[in-house]
Amino acid sequence: MQYNLSQSDQIQTRESTGLVKDIYDPSASVKEPLSAYNTMLDLIHRDTTLSTAYDIVVDFATHRGYDFTGATKTKRDSQRFLFDTKLNFKQVLPNLLYSMCYYGDGYLELRKNNSRTVNELWVLETTEMRIIYDIHGKVTGYMQRPFKTKGLTEAEVLEKEKANGIEFKADEVIHFRMKWIGSQVYSYNPNESIAVSASSKLYAGNYLMNIFLNMPPRYVAHLAGVSKSEGDKAKTEFRATKTNYKKVIAFTRSSEPNSKLQIQKIDAPYDKELIEIIKWLNNEILKVTRVPRSWVEESGSENRGVTEAEQRPFDVRIQAIHRNILEPTINNNLLPKLGTSKKPSGSDTKCLFRFNEISKKGEKEILENVGLLRNMGLKPKAMVRYLDERGILGLDETDFEVEQIKKSMELNPSRQRMDKSTSDMTQKRNEAGVSESSGKKMGIA
Repeated sequence: MQYNLSQSDQIQTRESTGLVKDIYDPSASVKEPLSAYNTMLDLIHRDTTLSTAYDIVVDFATHRGYDFTGATKTKRDSQRFLFDTKLNFKQVLPNLLYSMCYYGDGYLELRKNNSRTVNELWVLETTEMRIIYDIHGKVTGYMQRPFKTKGLTEAEVLEKEKANGIEFKADEVIHFRMKWIGSQVYSYNPNESIAVSASSKLYAGNYLMNIFLNMPPRYVAHLAGVSKSEGDKAKTEFRATKTNYKKVIAFTRSSEPNSKLQIQKIDAPYDKELIEIIKWLNNEILKVTRVPRSWVEESGSENRGVTEAEQRPFDVRIQAIHRNILEPTINNNLLPKLGTSKKPSGSDTKCLFRFNEISKKGEKEILENVGLLRNMGLKPKAMVRYLDERGILGLDETDFEVEQIKKSMELNPSRQRMDKSTSDMTQKRNEAGVSESSGKKMGIA
């Protein structure tokens, strides 16, 4: 038996020979997103901890900016102008990141407005999107549905899609996935694991709100042996004399002569245990976002060491979003649509998108390390590549002065020997441990 391997000249979309998860589910022929996007949106917007945490994630992932590596300086300057001015990428990027954090999926429309190449980027509304794909996961298009699908049958949804839906071709949209697991085309929602904790916190918040809305009186005053008219008059006179009195007083009365005058204090209905439960729920929510607890809520128990230990997973998470989710998709899918060469050339000739190092501390460590490598004789070309791979971008070989590198030891006087005669550590000693000049002086040479 003979096998012939055939391959098309150009592969537009990656396609597996395996089957997509749940593709043969008999209950549905149209694959809807894995989670209810609108439910997650409401959950995040109503929770101050989760909303603030994702503000921090998006701010940290974007505040240090991005740049381009490889190719020529002219080409990189052209890409910078395109992204910053025409594509408005500095505002598109946070929008896209919010969609990915909230829903797991983000959709970026590539629009050619009177141009051969893409010259406009628009973030599509994730809550209205559906992906069209075959049994192997090959995406054939996208459908935007600007209508509510809740309560509609599958046939009714398809009918409304034909009438009111907006269909996009596969090459008109880029799909970003925050949590891609297995063969599933959609991303899993990163907030699913905290749905119960966030919902419980909402119930706890509603309970506290009802306490304040229905605050009981702090004092109960019982007027003994008075009629209704006398009681009302006494109550009015008491309130008139206490114009600045802020505590609520409930008045009761009795015309029974034997009843006693009483003023009773009522303890405030504050539930300290409930407050502790809410703090625990906040910790459960922050586990998913990796945001350190001390950044969101005040705490006197953390010290510098604890805060730095909590920040390490957060920094790694931001770097993973940059290096593993955004950069590969932008370089492989977006840049070719903007006119960048599709040839599989090396980093020296191909322009690539990269995020800058996210922290000044990390940037300082990288620069210190490259200084050591420079002292070891690393060439300018290798130093630029080293810095590019670690997020210190925007430098060229010509930015490094050759004469300065040759005199690198002068830039680091602490590494020079005070006595230059000791630069040869052996000092030309023989097997007896005596140098020739020393031997002559001692008469043993």
